[in-house]
Amino acid sequence: MKKITAIAMILFLFAGVAFAKAYEVNRKAGEFSVHVRMDKNPPSVGTNNMEIAIADSTGKPVKDAKVLVEYGMPAMSGMPPMAYKADAMNHGDTYHAVLNISMKGSWYVNIRITSQGKTVSTKFTVDVN
Repeated sequence: MKKITAIAMILFLFAGVAFAKAYEVNRKAGEFSVHVRMDKNPPSVGTNNMEIAIADSTGKPVKDAKVLVEYGMPAMSGMPPMAYKADAMNHGDTYHAVLNISMKGSWYVNIRITSQGKTVSTKFTVDVN
């Protein structure tokens, strides 16, 4: 009976990892609503794929923007600040960017959206494991 219970627990843990929810954030950037989805929750060291959905004040997807993702870590004792940029490429109704995160810790993410000559941004932090 103990073996069956142990096997069931292992299968449950693997299923939980396989079907884990993505990391998601909703923010406002000027008049835009921004929905960010990262493929890992929590984000991890290495490659992290980001999908960004931008909607205008009427809820319509914004498809003609230039989207830049700035991310990094502030300076810490004995370590200079880290700052990276990734252009988000348009894929239909969403934008996709790849973030290459180099170490564990708290990282800031700033999404800059330029549309119709105006630039707005929204910022959030993620804890990387």
